[in-house]
Order: sequence, then structure tokens, then C-alpha cells
Amino acid sequence: MLFTSKDRMMKISIDYDSCWQTSFLSGDPNKPISKKNNERKFIATTKTRGEKPTPITNDTVYGILCRILGDQRKLYQAKQSDNYFLHDLEDKISWQLVKRKTQTTTELMYLTNKSDDRCGQSTWLGVLPDNIPWFFSDEAPLLWSVLFFSKEQLLDFILQEKAHMVSAVNCKPTTLIARINELTDSKSSEGAILKTKVKILSEKDIEIDKKNIAITKHKEKISSSRSKTKAQEQKGLEKLDNLKKELQELKKEKKDIEINDEIMVFNDKLTKVTAFLSSKYPNKKKKGEEYCKEGVTYPSSLYSAALYLQAERLLNSNVNIDFVKNKKGDIQIQGFSKRGFNGVRDWLNSMTGNKKKAVGTPCQVNKQSGRLEIEIDIDKTKGKEIVQMIENAGVSSFYLGKKGLAYVSKIRA
Repeated sequence: MLFTSKDRMMKISIDYDSCWQTSFLSGDPNKPISKKNNERKFIATTKTRGEKPTPITNDTVYGILCRILGDQRKLYQAKQSDNYFLHDLEDKISWQLVKRKTQTTTELMYLTNKSDDRCGQSTWLGVLPDNIPWFFSDEAPLLWSVLFFSKEQLLDFILQEKAHMVSAVNCKPTTLIARINELTDSKSSEGAILKTKVKILSEKDIEIDKKNIAITKHKEKISSSRSKTKAQEQKGLEKLDNLKKELQELKKEKKDIEINDEIMVFNDKLTKVTAFLSSKYPNKKKKGEEYCKEGVTYPSSLYSAALYLQAERLLNSNVNIDFVKNKKGDIQIQGFSKRGFNGVRDWLNSMTGNKKKAVGTPCQVNKQSGRLEIEIDIDKTKGKEIVQMIENAGVSSFYLGKKGLAYVSKIRA
């Protein structure tokens, strides 16, 4: 390093190379990291483009000075402490990029979050070997056939004691994924939640109560305020009549539900199914709520349980599906619990070796090389103190931005 003493202004030259001027982290770097309030999450590999420009700023310069002075803390940590060296100096610091030295290049790249060795929960990566019996054996279509039952067929199958032995199901992974997506989508007709008759009637009672309240309030409004015109008075009475008609319609719907034979039959089957499965596959943590909670059952949980029932019944029928057994000899269908689907990641990607990771769309990265000139308006005594601290810290080089390398090329105190 070269040291000279010319005037009151201290100058520090920082040469840097390939300094990224692009960031891929969410959150605020000047605040403590917190999962709740300030999660520094890597977002370049999500569906939403995560890159954002991050040029050199005052905080960058303060961070550089702290680093070469020997303070290895994050800048927000240093600023919060009582011994922050730049506390009384920040307003005396100025800086500029030397134009004749600065060069900016732009690169197109894919980024992978190497801190996470698992791909996205719903992402399927890789190609399955063609000898995996789960999909390519002669018996595989029998196992997966239960996923293609209608809801009525599903309930009947669960209540019977024999395996379903007829199937022309295409059990390619892409076909199965499409079907599972239907079954796990509560907004679709296939995945819509199932309700007991008691649950349906209670919801209808709530609607009726709300309508009664609306009628009462509208009556009070009519009696407490006189309409300015005949037309307004007539409009208020018409609204009251409509509310009463809607109430009568709700009561009729409730009555129809109470006497509907199809609803009664389906309700009896659903009640028997959830009771049977809760007994066969009990959950210690949710005793009595394994498959039906507050009158609601998710179809995906029933289809998942049906897979295990089908596997058990096929084995009891001497169908060769030993591939469903784990090392302990228990039935284990990868990616499925007895109460639901755990996601494509736990299902298919384990079969491809888990060697690939999800990457995002191509990202533009700006990289800059050049010289940063920092000036500090202090007297010679303070300048010599800073020089001595830099020498004692012995920081020969350091990172500037993501991946960029920098070093102190010159000091004038």
C-alpha cells in the first residue's frame, strides 16, 4: 500500500472485480433476520422472477470500511452496538466510482439454491428408469386403479373386503399426477369436500338464521324511517317480500335434504367409511378426527387410504406386488400416507435419485469491475488511527456484493 499525507481529507481507494450489481434475496439486509418479519429468502428459483438491481450505496461503503477495520459483523449489527466505529463519521464520508476504471457487463444465467437439497414440493424432475415396478409392472395398474373410482365407487370399495381386480388404467406418472391434482383440488368437482348430513343441515340452519336476521333488520328500518316518496316505500316493501321468499326457499331446501334418499344413503356410507378407516388406521394425535372432522371429509384422504387397502387386499390375494413393502415388511406407498398425499417431491423424485434441483427462469446479472474512491473528512491524527486499524486488521481482500472480490489499493491519510 502507498501512504501519503497531503491535506485534511483521508482517501481510500478500493479496486474490485466482478462485483454483482444484482440481488436474489427477499427481505431487508439492514434488519435482523427473522422468519416472521424479515426472512432473507432466495427467490430466484420461484415462478416469480426474483432478481433486483443492487448498486453500490452508502451502506455498501460503510460495510466496506467496517470490514477493513476488522469489524466482521453485519452492518445492522454493528450499527446497533455501542462500539460502532463510524457512528460519528458517517456524515463525514463521501464516495464516487472512478469512471475511467468502471466496466459493467451483463450475463444470462440459471441459479440453483444449493442450500436446499430438495426440489419444490410439487415439482417432478428427472426421468424414471423403465424397470420401476410401481409404474411398469403388469400389476401396477391394479394398484393405482382405486384413484380413478368415482366417490360412490370409492365408498363401496372401502366397505367391501376384497381387492379390485379389473383395471385398464394408464398408470404413467403424468396420468397419475393429473388425477391426483384433481383429487387434491378442493375447488374441483373431484376434490370437493364431503359433508355429513348433519353438517349440511347445520350449514343450512346458519343460512336460515342469517336470513331471519336480515328480515328483522329490514322491518326495523322500514318502521323507524318514513320514506320520502311512494316509490321508495314500495321499493322497501318489495325488498322485504324478496327476503321472505328467499327464507321460504331455504326452508324448502332444508326439508328436501332431510327427506332425500340419495343423501341419506350417501351419508350412511360416508359415516361407516370414516369410522372404519379411523379404526383401521388410527392417529394417536387426532383420535376420532382421522378422516372426519366436524362433519367434513377430504376425498384425497379417502383415496390415499384406499391405496393402502388395495395393496393389502392384492397381497392377500397372492398378487405379486412385493414392491409395496418396505424393509420391515410393512406396506409403504412412497409419497402417500394413509391420510393424504405428501407431494410429488416425496413420491416421484426419490425414484429418480434426488440428484436434480429446481432452477428458475434465466436471470440477468450485472457484474461490475472498477475502482471505488472513499473520502473521509477528518484530521491527520484520526486518519493515522484508521490507517493503523486497517493495518492491524490485515484484511488483504474481501467480497464486494455477491461474488465480487475487492481489496484496498491505496490509502492517503
